[in-house]
Amino acid sequence: MSASNILAVPSSLSECHDEIQNQLDLLVNHSHTIKNVYIATKSHSAPDLAWQIDIPRFDIVLSGSIVTEYSVSDSHHVQQQLNCGDVLYIPASAWSQPVWQQEVTLLSLMISNHKIGFSLQKWNGQSFDEIAKRPTIRQHQKIGNGLLQALNELSQQESDQHTSALVIRSLLSHIMTMSELPECLPTRQEELFHKIVRFIDQHYSESLTREMLAEQFYISPNYLSHIFQQQGNTSFKEYVCEQRLEKAQTLLREGNSRIKQISEQCGFADSNYFCRLFKQKLGLTPSQFRASSSPA
Repeated sequence: MSASNILAVPSSLSECHDEIQNQLDLLVNHSHTIKNVYIATKSHSAPDLAWQIDIPRFDIVLSGSIVTEYSVSDSHHVQQQLNCGDVLYIPASAWSQPVWQQEVTLLSLMISNHKIGFSLQKWNGQSFDEIAKRPTIRQHQKIGNGLLQALNELSQQESDQHTSALVIRSLLSHIMTMSELPECLPTRQEELFHKIVRFIDQHYSESLTREMLAEQFYISPNYLSHIFQQQGNTSFKEYVCEQRLEKAQTLLREGNSRIKQISEQCGFADSNYFCRLFKQKLGLTPSQFRASSSPA
């Protein structure tokens, strides 16, 4: 299939159901189908006609081209032409505003806590034709969230297009795997676990206690501990520690902040405790880790 035209539009409605899966397969298994990756940034304000929602989404151009405006800060935006093979990643709370002029076919993905919505649509210059639409139950959220976080980190390195494309292909591969699993809605306990984990991931730099989180989600501290053991095979304390240390590793690799500042940014009130814990978990002190991560 020509790289200049990824999509082959199905000839009958009976073929539409599998068309999204076919497009995902093509994007994952052909290394040159994803070209340029553009990443919007969160913004507190958006133009009247822009689309801004609180879940991550992707627009992937399968054929043709489209001009899209998107946020790059609270006060700035850019206008970018997306051609065949280009991808725009719009994180939660970022905005985008397509300008529908030239013919284009888009595969759009919206990633909520429990589902992934797919929409395959074509603009012929005058009207839309929705070729296929399908939701998939979202499973193995930690894997998907990790890949989304990697994209957020890569947004700070605009020149690293190759790695961004690989991460997107990995995410699409993960989504394909999920779509082949039996669809089962999460239990109430699973849903609560994911809400608590998401809260921790967003507030890891703050003082977090088991009692405070239990009050936040209207459960007992003992039940919160039970949820983490059942759903995460870990303890609340260990999970919080893991998230803080992961962020600390990123800051040590990418910045020159002092160890004390990094410990505070990652939610550790005592920098000496942070250094001891870091050495215990990773086998290196923060300074040694930074030195080993620096380019030769």
